[in-house]
Amino acid sequence: MVVGPSGSGKSTLLRTLNGLESIDSGTIRVDGVSLTDPATDVNRWRTEVGMVFQHFNLFQHRTALDNVALPQRVVRGRSRADAERYARDLLGRVGMGDFGERYPSQLSGGQQQRVAIARALAMDPKLMLFDEATSALDPETVGGILELMRGLARDGMTMAVVTHEMGFARDVGDRALFMDAGRIVEMGTPDEVFCHPKEARTRAFLEKIL
Repeated sequence: MVVGPSGSGKSTLLRTLNGLESIDSGTIRVDGVSLTDPATDVNRWRTEVGMVFQHFNLFQHRTALDNVALPQRVVRGRSRADAERYARDLLGRVGMGDFGERYPSQLSGGQQQRVAIARALAMDPKLMLFDEATSALDPETVGGILELMRGLARDGMTMAVVTHEMGFARDVGDRALFMDAGRIVEMGTPDEVFCHPKEARTRAFLEKIL
């Protein structure tokens, strides 16, 4: 879990994990893959990473089913039939089984985010990245998306999550990072970071929001 004030570099950190942002120094290693090694095929690595954005980023001219099936065909080389079969299964898993033929404009924000999660899962990723996936949603919808993410965690999915939902971060995360001014200020278990922070900047931030 990655938390911190706006502009602290949380989203940038997340984007370095799938090669969307380059770094000036240091190393990044995920699942044994060094993303900073010039010999690493970053484009290939990206096919192993699913990313869910704040604003859904669905293809507006395609149905929910097509949004989930098309990346499988283009990136994974699956047949249309296999991709659509898997897409229907995943839409059912995220509670959108009855909405496959609808376009994004016909769906609520929460429904669109569920489709976006299904699309990311359809790539069978080793790592899921969530970049403030609930911040554009109304309060009534947030709970459903967080529960879906809890289910992924229970199923063993490796996730890196930028979030302002502190309760969710405490309950679900194995590790927590607090960032400020582009730096990781504090890192540890959720209990260590949220309940017993060592750094003054972490304490000041948490006192404002908890």
